[in-house]
Amino acid sequence: MGAAAATSNILVSELDKKIQLAKEKQLTGILSFKRENIPQWRLYFLAGQLAWASTRTHARRRWYRQLLKYRPDLIRYGLSAYPDWTYNRLSRLVICKKFNREIFSDIVSGYISEVLFDLQQQGSLCLQQTGQKLSYRIKTHKACDFPYINLQNVRIWAEAKRNWQAWENANLAQVNPNDALVIEDLAALEDLASPRLLQVLNALADGNQTLQDIALKTNQPLMPFVSSILPHIQNHALQLKPVGDDISKAIKTGKTDVAVKLAQTIIPKEARMVYVDNSLADSHKMATIVESAGYRYSNIADPLEVLKQIQKLKPKLIFLQVAMPVVTGYELCTQIRRMPEFKETPIVMVGEGNSVTERMRAKMAGASDFLSKPFKPKNVLQTLISLGMI
Repeated sequence: MGAAAATSNILVSELDKKIQLAKEKQLTGILSFKRENIPQWRLYFLAGQLAWASTRTHARRRWYRQLLKYRPDLIRYGLSAYPDWTYNRLSRLVICKKFNREIFSDIVSGYISEVLFDLQQQGSLCLQQTGQKLSYRIKTHKACDFPYINLQNVRIWAEAKRNWQAWENANLAQVNPNDALVIEDLAALEDLASPRLLQVLNALADGNQTLQDIALKTNQPLMPFVSSILPHIQNHALQLKPVGDDISKAIKTGKTDVAVKLAQTIIPKEARMVYVDNSLADSHKMATIVESAGYRYSNIADPLEVLKQIQKLKPKLIFLQVAMPVVTGYELCTQIRRMPEFKETPIVMVGEGNSVTERMRAKMAGASDFLSKPFKPKNVLQTLISLGMI
């Protein structure tokens, strides 16, 4: 384990203890965290349950993203009133039964998740760079004076920990999703980026849109999108820069509709990937990775059922285990390529080795690429990027 990962584990472990303590004590109040003696993050608890969270940065942008995701009509028909949208206002509408409680829960949960991610990332960086832990303070409130609504059965903190762990595992710990993206070297980008990615970046990488904003507006999960542009950031074709909380330019950009239309060709919501393998553990691991990239997922454990099943599922990509009983993955790959509807479908062979012989055999069978076991999320995502799937 690297020093950065170890530091992150220390920070997350401390946060976990504080949140569990609030739950055990049935806290109704605020758990605030300070960095360099400045309050940066506040977690609001109602009877031990996390009900709200806030941070000093990008409060408006976070509201804008959650409303854009779940109630875009509130933005489309009321932009001038947007700054007035707050938790208190929305919760009053819920209590008066003038706003859907489930949508309210989705909006609030999404907002909290972003704040918890920011808390883990910035807290880890602070500890790593200065050696200073976040200080914290608990302030209790009377329930009658606390205008928050309990979110039933929402395990936000557990999900936030998984999201941060996945972000670290994808080597993105130093990338701040609240930074704005700008094109620095268009010529280099045109040489290296896929045409679809280039269109999206031309539409939205204007220095006003954060990584979070662009991923949402192009209907892509954040992590696969950032992984797809990371090589272009590293070679300085793209640049990240801090941006303020003024969302007027982000809202008024005339290119958003173009980017949204392009996004429909990048990751259609109905798109499916199939993994042919009889290992339950590997299937579960692949499902987690593929679904995080925005695709639906199916596993086919019986190699004799593959040809029939893929005709029903019509996958956009097939992962095919090499070593299987009765028939090998190479033989199956050859048979799939004989089916007219799958002549152009990407097929990735998955094997224990990584020799030139294995790769050549996979290519001769008609495979598009080869993935070695044990596969890691970043390797699978890189394969999807190379095949133009994200």
